[in-house]
Amino acid sequence: MSETQNTHLHAIKLRGFKSIKSLDLKMNPINILIGANGAGKSNFISLFTFLRNLSEGKLQTYVERQGFANTFFHFGSKRTPKIIIDIEIGMNGYYVEFVHGETNDALVFNNEYCTVATSNKVWPIKGKLGESGLLPGSESASDYVRKYTREYMQGCRVYHFHDTSPTAGFKQAQQLNPSVLLNSDANNLAPLLLFLKNNCQSNYQEIISAIKTVAPFFHDFHLEPIGVKGDESLLLRWIHRDYDEPFSANQLSDGTARFICMAVLFLQPEWSRPKTIVLDEPELGLHPAALNVLAEMVKSASKKNQVICSTQSIAFANQFEPEDFIVVDQQNGVSTFSKPDKKALSHWLEEYGMGDIWSKNLIGGRPEW
Repeated sequence: MSETQNTHLHAIKLRGFKSIKSLDLKMNPINILIGANGAGKSNFISLFTFLRNLSEGKLQTYVERQGFANTFFHFGSKRTPKIIIDIEIGMNGYYVEFVHGETNDALVFNNEYCTVATSNKVWPIKGKLGESGLLPGSESASDYVRKYTREYMQGCRVYHFHDTSPTAGFKQAQQLNPSVLLNSDANNLAPLLLFLKNNCQSNYQEIISAIKTVAPFFHDFHLEPIGVKGDESLLLRWIHRDYDEPFSANQLSDGTARFICMAVLFLQPEWSRPKTIVLDEPELGLHPAALNVLAEMVKSASKKNQVICSTQSIAFANQFEPEDFIVVDQQNGVSTFSKPDKKALSHWLEEYGMGDIWSKNLIGGRPEW
């Protein structure tokens, strides 16, 4: 296992988190969640937003905005007294246990610690003001272990490029800034593209080439800042292969706009991508040919960066192997997660892809009747 791959999320154990009563799951470089609407895919994916807010000291604000703490407990805190999150990140482990604060409907840290697999040592950590002990200034016996875990979580961003309306963030003028991390909704897309064009030319050209495979009319981006130096902004514009005058981002189809966002996410330099890339239904609005290209980008990125995504697309699912899937079912409000049995499917795999096998209801992940 390479040094880069050591930063992958190896395993997740959950107890009492939303619709997930109990989960013990080994994670792979590619993790494709399939299942019916309401099965629990979004609840699983929301864990990564939860962890990012925890690592940034914003957990209590996040919980309030999501409807307060009781909504996070499986069927409420009266049914489920504790939420437990136990994850393995590289050579580190992180465990946190929450109980319900009845007076203010808040999540209360009941137990929190980090571990290192090579030493079997446990470092209890204790936060302040109702936030995590991972934060700087908290009590901990190992600043290195705490910092490593926190930085991984801060890179956990759930990407969703659903909004392609004229008011979408990536279609508005954006302030130039030194950030090289694509935001969850791509609202810093234009400044990031300009950075890549000026500093990472090979990655920039790879992005352009990928876009051309699904939008042959596309030639290049037109990235010219406006305003005085130090207070410049940038509007995302692009050039048609047959015209010299640039077009605005509003003159892109929804599918093309979404694909551009995903091409930048997957083809930016490895060092600027999150160690674990989390995507919510990336297939929306994409032509099957674009889904093929997207799948290839996912496979390429997964050699260094772990990918987790949910999908409802048979065509997209057909591009992946059985070991890449997590099948999500729900019965009586309880979400379950399982891996397909490749050996049991060997006969079907001779003629069908995994998306087709899923649609034939051979592995679960279908609506509850």
